[in-house]
Amino acid sequence: MSRKINILQYRKALIFFFIASVVILFFMPGGGKFGYEFNQGELWLYDELNAPFDFPVYKSEAELQEEHARVLKRSLNYFILDSSAVTRQLTLLKEKTGSDNKWFSLLQDSFITLYNRGIIDASKFTELKDKSIAIVRGNTYEEIPVSELFTQNSAYDYIFNAVFQYYYTDNINLAQFIVPNLVFDETLTSKIRHKNLDAILPTEGMISEGTKIISHSEQITPEAFKILSSLKKEYEKSHAGGNRFLTILGRLLLIFGCMGCIFALLLTFRRTMLVENKCLIFIVILQTVFIVVALQILKVHPNLIYAIPFTIVPIYISSFFYSRPAIYMYFFMILLIGSFVPASFEFVLINSMAGVTAVIGFKKSYERGELFFTGLLILLVSMIGYVSLKLLHEGSLADFSWYVPLLFLINSLLVIILYQFTFLFERLFGFVSISRLVELANTNRKLFRDLAETAPGTAQHVMQVANIAEAVISEIGGDPLLVRAGAMYHDIGKMKNPAFFVENQPSGISPHDKISPEESARIIIEHVVYGVELAHKHHLPNAIIDFIKTHHGKSLVYFFYKKYIDEHPDDQDAAEKFTYPGPNPSTKEMVVVMMADSCEAASRSLAHPDEVKLNELVDKIIDRQHSDGLYNDSNITLKEINAAKSIIKNKLKNIYHSRIEYPS
Repeated sequence: MSRKINILQYRKALIFFFIASVVILFFMPGGGKFGYEFNQGELWLYDELNAPFDFPVYKSEAELQEEHARVLKRSLNYFILDSSAVTRQLTLLKEKTGSDNKWFSLLQDSFITLYNRGIIDASKFTELKDKSIAIVRGNTYEEIPVSELFTQNSAYDYIFNAVFQYYYTDNINLAQFIVPNLVFDETLTSKIRHKNLDAILPTEGMISEGTKIISHSEQITPEAFKILSSLKKEYEKSHAGGNRFLTILGRLLLIFGCMGCIFALLLTFRRTMLVENKCLIFIVILQTVFIVVALQILKVHPNLIYAIPFTIVPIYISSFFYSRPAIYMYFFMILLIGSFVPASFEFVLINSMAGVTAVIGFKKSYERGELFFTGLLILLVSMIGYVSLKLLHEGSLADFSWYVPLLFLINSLLVIILYQFTFLFERLFGFVSISRLVELANTNRKLFRDLAETAPGTAQHVMQVANIAEAVISEIGGDPLLVRAGAMYHDIGKMKNPAFFVENQPSGISPHDKISPEESARIIIEHVVYGVELAHKHHLPNAIIDFIKTHHGKSLVYFFYKKYIDEHPDDQDAAEKFTYPGPNPSTKEMVVVMMADSCEAASRSLAHPDEVKLNELVDKIIDRQHSDGLYNDSNITLKEINAAKSIIKNKLKNIYHSRIEYPS
């Protein structure tokens, strides 16, 4: 029956992955993907390439910017000449002075000369003094250097020199009659400027079908790079080629391939992640969201892809689960996105380096500042990857731009910010993060203090188990912090009847002597059931509750079972009454706590523990658990079991070192 349930659960996981694949397919960008990777200055490592169709050669971004700059530099500012201004000002002047003055005709001629040439505002003259402007007169315009125009001050000087140095008068303020008659037309200027910019062609010539573009092992020169880039752009825009149905099929197969690999790896190494619905939903949604966001960013501005904090994905997964699946999922996510990024190799390499750095740098950290250090490492490694590829492809940093490094900085800052959402995910999905485990491993927490007061021997026992188990898992590989927290709470159920457990019987008097073996077994087994109830009451995460459930698995309460069998040899169903409810450990971490718990507890029963006795005890307990199949549901190997034995022996030897008798 259990096998059928597992198959159904895996089928559910496949459905989740299938839905995610369809969603990703829906958001994929249109067009084809150019089948060649190339960089300026490198060798063309493919076969000789001939033009598959006619295509234009596109100007580079630098060339277009240079042309834009030239157009803007040559662009004129357009000014409208107000031809009626001279008439208005002469009329005002005549009203003020009268036209019978002997100098008025000279003044009138000077005004006409000034206003026909043009009087410009002093601020505009200063702004444009080294340039020419276009003066619009009706339907025509004339290009004139600004230096040949008048300002109000220079116009006044002109009139004074032409008229008033011969006919001086002090009863007229001439300056008030000299006003600018050139009006800047911003609308016309902008319209003509944009028209000139729009006239810039993005292309420079055509390449005919069949023309040789580049030969095998030929160096990619700047000119060849421009032609190859043009071919790539035209291909992806309108010559994706082939049947649209087959194109979609190819994309779907690519997505299914990546998602299928993730599923297969989880099935092989972390099967529990495919069984737990919350875990499955979280990892599938997390990856799908980042892939979809990346694909949408690629449609808007491809370079912005480097600002997306992909490394938060493995950080989240390794924080809540394990580092190995985090790396698996991250790599296949990056490979899938990289299939659509223009510079695929550069993108995959930089993000792969950053992802590994993120997982290693943040691997089960106990320090609060480690997140900021990890963010700094991600930034540094991304920069190293970018600079190294720049040097490799171009041989210099002459064209180095701080635009991409700025995106790396934004990326690192977003990683630090987004990590704060772990608290939200803990509450939504019931996960346990590194910071939560650090809190749980604190011996000052109320639940652990209650254990220390109610069952002090058990408190000492769980601390020893935590130390032993943590040492083992650190050596064979696993989550030390999870093991420590799980070990510290695995026996909290003993608070209900502490005196019935040997570590809480300092006087050597056991209440089991007064009750039947069945009752003794019931009380012993009950500490698991009560421990789970107590854990739920104190809102311990499921990851910790699993250690309470599995630290005895489905083993027998062997001492009382044997005692009962001696008294009732004909009872064929006796084992059921003396078996823990389980389940058996499903992870390496749970197995290690089971080993450490059994060996540490059993060592207390040795009258005179020495090295030989401790070694025999550890071998006997772990071999029996292994042969009873208690480890079968986990991913622990025989090599790791033997390594665990060795570490547990050394730890117990250190605990009892004062009693060990060494040969003379």
